[in-house]
Amino acid sequence: MYTPVSDRGGGTANASYSSASARAAAAAAARRRSTGLFSGTAQRSPYTPGRSTPLNRSLQTSQLLEGSGQYSLESYGASLPALVMEALTFVDRNVEMSAVLSQCGWAWLVCGRRLLVWRYRLDDSRRLVNHQFRELTLPPSDLAHRAQLVVVYSANEGQVPSCIAASPEGFVRYWPSIAHEGSYFEVSTELQGQECDSLVFLGPALGCLLATTTSTTLLIQPGGGSGGNQTINVRQLKVPAGLLGGISRRVSSLVFGSMPIQAPEARLVRAVGVPGAENDERAVLVLSAHSLQKWYLIPGEPDKLVYECNVEKYIREGFVDHVWGRERAGATQLRVWLVDMQPSSGATSVMVLTAAVNPQVSQQLVYALATMETGGSAPPLAVSNFSVLKHSEYYQESAENVLLAQRFLLCTSTAYIYNKNTVLCVSAVGEGDSGDRVEFSGAGDSILGVGRSQGLPLFFSANHGIVSITSNQHLNQSSVLMNESMAEDTSRLCEALNISSVGLESITSSHDYTTRLQAAFLHFNKSNIPQAQALLDELFPGSDNTNLDGTVIQLSSNLLNDSPATDPRWAESNQAGGTGAPMSLLIQNQLRDKTTAHQYYINFLHQTGLWQRLSVGVVDETRVLTRIVLAEHGERLAFATALRSKHNDHQHLIDAAIKHVLTDRYESPKGKLTHADLFYRRVSQVEDIIWGLLRAQEEVLAADVAPRDPPATIHSVNTLVLALLQSARFVSSSISGITGATNDPPLEHIPWTASQGSRGVRTLLLEQHGTTVKIGLVRAEDGATRTKLYTQMVELADVILTGYQPQLRSLSAVSLDSHQALTSAYERDRYNLIQPLVQGEQYDQAVGLAEKYCDFRTLVEVCDRTNNQERLSQYMTQFGSDGFSDFVFRWYLETGKRGRLLSHGTQGDLSRFLQDYTSLAWLHHIQTREFSAAHSTLRQLALEETAYLSRKKTLLSLSKLCRLASSSPGATETSVEDDDTMNLEEELILYQEQLPEPVFIANSLDPDAMRVIPPAELVELYTSEDNVYANEYDFKKALDLLAFVPVEKVGELKQEIWVRAVLRNSWQHMDTDNPLEAISDTLLFKTIELAFNQGSEVHELLVPSKELLECDKLGDLKTDTTFKFLVNAGYEKISQLIS
Repeated sequence: MYTPVSDRGGGTANASYSSASARAAAAAAARRRSTGLFSGTAQRSPYTPGRSTPLNRSLQTSQLLEGSGQYSLESYGASLPALVMEALTFVDRNVEMSAVLSQCGWAWLVCGRRLLVWRYRLDDSRRLVNHQFRELTLPPSDLAHRAQLVVVYSANEGQVPSCIAASPEGFVRYWPSIAHEGSYFEVSTELQGQECDSLVFLGPALGCLLATTTSTTLLIQPGGGSGGNQTINVRQLKVPAGLLGGISRRVSSLVFGSMPIQAPEARLVRAVGVPGAENDERAVLVLSAHSLQKWYLIPGEPDKLVYECNVEKYIREGFVDHVWGRERAGATQLRVWLVDMQPSSGATSVMVLTAAVNPQVSQQLVYALATMETGGSAPPLAVSNFSVLKHSEYYQESAENVLLAQRFLLCTSTAYIYNKNTVLCVSAVGEGDSGDRVEFSGAGDSILGVGRSQGLPLFFSANHGIVSITSNQHLNQSSVLMNESMAEDTSRLCEALNISSVGLESITSSHDYTTRLQAAFLHFNKSNIPQAQALLDELFPGSDNTNLDGTVIQLSSNLLNDSPATDPRWAESNQAGGTGAPMSLLIQNQLRDKTTAHQYYINFLHQTGLWQRLSVGVVDETRVLTRIVLAEHGERLAFATALRSKHNDHQHLIDAAIKHVLTDRYESPKGKLTHADLFYRRVSQVEDIIWGLLRAQEEVLAADVAPRDPPATIHSVNTLVLALLQSARFVSSSISGITGATNDPPLEHIPWTASQGSRGVRTLLLEQHGTTVKIGLVRAEDGATRTKLYTQMVELADVILTGYQPQLRSLSAVSLDSHQALTSAYERDRYNLIQPLVQGEQYDQAVGLAEKYCDFRTLVEVCDRTNNQERLSQYMTQFGSDGFSDFVFRWYLETGKRGRLLSHGTQGDLSRFLQDYTSLAWLHHIQTREFSAAHSTLRQLALEETAYLSRKKTLLSLSKLCRLASSSPGATETSVEDDDTMNLEEELILYQEQLPEPVFIANSLDPDAMRVIPPAELVELYTSEDNVYANEYDFKKALDLLAFVPVEKVGELKQEIWVRAVLRNSWQHMDTDNPLEAISDTLLFKTIELAFNQGSEVHELLVPSKELLECDKLGDLKTDTTFKFLVNAGYEKISQLIS
C-alpha cells in the first residue's frame, strides 16, 4: 500500500509567468484526463515480453505514481517551471526536444534554439528563488540542437552557474553566468564538417570534453584573457592517425592481439570522465565502435594517452562462450555492436551495453552487459563479468538503427536500459534476468532525457516531467533497523542471532566491554534505541576512545567465530554459542547469517557514531587501522562462503585440506561434529585453507599416480584458490570507500590476502606459482593443459603483485628504509613471476603483466627477444615519464649491446642519457649530425684518455674531422684555444711515439697498444739508463717536455735532466789546459749547444751552475775540483754567447 505525499505542484512561479502557467496546467490536465500516465494501448517495447510496470496515477494526486513488481515510480524534485511546462505542451511536433538531469541538481531542456535551465532538486529550505530558472538562446545551426551538447555547472557551491553549449557544427557559446543571457562569448572549433555528439564536464579546472560522432575529442576551457576579458580555449586531444593508429595501435596489436585498422572516422559510442588520483585530475574514457581509449588530463600538463586497445574482441569472445558456444559459433562469424558505456561507481571499471547476432545460426539479436577493469595504466586484459540479458530481438538490417538505439543508466547494481519509450530494469551483476519493464507510451509521451541524483535513476517524461524508478527490494542501511516497514527483516536477523529477551538482559548487565557492546548492538537491532545509546554512553563516554577499537574488533571477531546456538552436536561438545550466536544448522546458512550480522554490525557502528571515532587497534600484537580490520572480516566471510559453495566441485581436495588445517591446529571433532563444522566455525582464520590445499596437493604429487594427475591437481588447486581470492577482492572493491579516513595515523597495512611469513598467503601463492612452473608445466602432456596453466600463472602473479600495492603505499609514509626493502622484494618477485611466461614464449601475457606493473626489464627483454624495435620505441613514449628510456639505454650498456643503443638515434632522451656516457655520445652526435657537439665530446675524451695512446690519437683525429664538418661560424677565440690544446696533445703523442727502441724493450711497451704516458714519465724514460744510446737529441726532447709538466714540478725535473746529462760522461781525466775543447764532447754541453742552435732560450733551460754543482745526486763529482772548474768554464762561455 502506498500513502500519497505532498503535491508536486508546490513551488511558486514568478508572477510574470502566470498566464503561461495557466495555459500549460490546463493542457496538461486535459492530456491526463485523456490517457493514463503510461497507456496500456501503447506500442510494444522493442524488448521481449517480461514483467511490466504501467503507470496510471495522476501526478496531481501524489508524488508516488505506481508500484508494481520489483520497482516503484515516483515523481521527483521540484515542480516544473511554467515556461518548461509551456514548452512541453505547445511545442511544434517537428521540433526535436531533449533534456539532461545533472547530478548537481540542475536540469536543462533544449527545444529548437531555446535552452531552458532550472534547478529541479530542492535545496535545504525547499524554496525556489527566481535565479533558479533561466532561458538562453543557443547558437544558430542547420542541425537540431541536443541537450547532450550543453553543460551547466557551478564553480563554487551557491554560485549562479555558468553554461557552455555547442552546436552540432561545432560553434561553442559560453555564458559566465546564466543570469545574464546577453553576456556570452563564442568560438568556432573548426571541425571541418564533423558533427558534435556530446559535451562532458570535467571540472572547473579542465572545462569540458567535446566529442564528435567520429571520435574526435577536443578540450573546451573557458578562461580569462588579457585585460580581464573572457576567452574560450579550444584544443584537440592529440591522437595518432586514426583512432587506432600510430603508437597505441601498434602496442595494442602486438600485446593484445591484432585488430583491424579503422578508418579515421571511427563511430563514437560514448565518452565519459571519471575522477583521477588528484582533485583536478580526470581520466577520460572514449569508446568507439571497436576500441577503448584512456586519457589522463591534468591542468597545466600535457595530455597523456594512457592506452588504446581493442575491446570488441573480448566482447566477441564473451558472446561465443556464453551464448552460442564454441561448437556452434566462431568469433569471426558474429556481428557485434558496442551500444553504450557507463563508468562504475568506484571509477575503476566500465560497463558496456553490447549486442550481437550470429547469422549462421539465426537472426536472434542478443543483448549483454560486459564489465571491464579500467582503473590502472594497463589496458583491460579480459571481460571481468559478462551478463547476457534474457531478452532478444529479431534482427533486420533495415531496423538496425532502432534495435541499437538503446542507452542505459548504471545505479549501484541495477542497469536501466532505455529507448524513447521503454525502460528495462535488470541486475547488472551475476546472471542476466528478464527484468522489469516500464513503458512511457502515453499519447505524445517519450523519454526526453535521463540523469542520476542521490543514487536514484531519473527520467524526464514529455508528459509527466521528472520521475524516478526505485527498487522495492533496495535496503537503505541507514534506516533498515529503525524503520517499522523493515520490522520483518529485523526480526529475521534477531532470530538468526539468537536474540531473546532473557539472554539480552543477562549480557546487558555484564561488566565485560565486549559483552556490553554486543548488548548495545542487539538492542539496536530490536529497535531499542534508547537502551542501546545508554549502554554506549556508559562504555565510551564523551570522547573517551580508550577501549573502543579493541572492543569493536573483538566483537566483530566473535561474530565471525561463534558456533551455532541450537545445534545439539555443539551442545554435546560444550561449545554451543550463546546469545547472539547464529541459529542455522547448515554451514552455508551459518555463513550467510554471519555475513548478515557483520553487515548490520557495520551499519550499527555508522548509525551510532562509533565509526567516525575508530582509529587504531591491536591484532596479533600488531597495530592496525580498525576500519580496515572490519573490512577484512567482511572479505573473509565472502571467502568462506565461496569456499563452502565450491565444496561439491572439489570435495576430496577441500576435505583433505581441512583435515590438514585441523591437524595442524591440534583440533579434532568430538561427538557427531565433522571436520567441516570445526573449520567453518573459525572464519577469522579461513585463509589457512590455502596452506591445507597446498599440503593436499603435495600428497598427490608425491604419490605414484598417472602422469596426467599432477597437472590436473595443480590446475584444480589454482582454480579453487583464485576463485576464493576473487570473491574476497570483489567484496573489497565494494567496501573500499569505508576503510579509511583522512585523520588515520600512518601505519603499515598488509592485506590478509598478502600476509607474509612461512604460512602467509603471499608466501603460499609464490610457492604455488613455483609449483605450477616446475611441475605443472613440465609434466603437462598437451598444449591445451599448458595454456590453462599459463593463464593461471598470470592470474596468480596478478593477485600477488596487487597484494603488494597497499603495503607499498602505506610504508611510503611510515619508513623509508622499510619501503625500499619492500620495493626490492616486490621488484624481485615481479620479475620472477613474469619471467616463466617469457621463457615459455607467452609474450602477450608476459607483456600484459609487465605493462600493468611497470616491469621495464621484462618489456625490454621481450622486445629484444622478438627483435621488435618498433614496440620498444612505443614503450618509450608510453612510459616516457616513468624513466623507461633511461632503463632501456642502461640495459643495452650492461648487456654490451651498444649498437642497438645507438639505433635510437633520433630519441631526445638518448642525448640526455649519453651526457653521462661520453664514450658513446659522440657517435650519437654524428648520427644526428651535431658535429660541433661531436667535436667537443671527442676532444674531451681525447684529453681524458689514458688507457691507449692509439685511441687518444684516433679521438683527436676524429675531433678535428668533426670540427671541419661542423657548420658553426669561423674560428673564434675559444676555437683557437681548442686548436692549440689539440696541437699540444698531438705533440705529446709524437714525443711518446719517438721514444728510443731500447726504452720500449726495457719497459715492455708495445708501440701499438701502449698506454698514454704522462709528460713527467716521458722525461724519465728519455733520460733514464734504459735509454742506453741516449744523445743530446733525447735530452733536448726531455727539456721540451717540461712545457707539458705542471709548474711546481718543472724545477725538480729540470735539475734531474741536467744531472743525468752530467753523469753520462766521465770527468776525472779531462784536460784542464783546454777546458772548452775538453767539455765540447760531453752530453751536457752538446745538449746546451743543440738548444742554442735550435733557438731555445738557453738561460731558461739551464739550472744555475751553483745549484747544479751542489746537487747531491752528483755523488763524488760534487767535491771534484776538476769537474767544478770545467763546468764553470763552460757556463762562463755560454754566458758570453747569450749576453
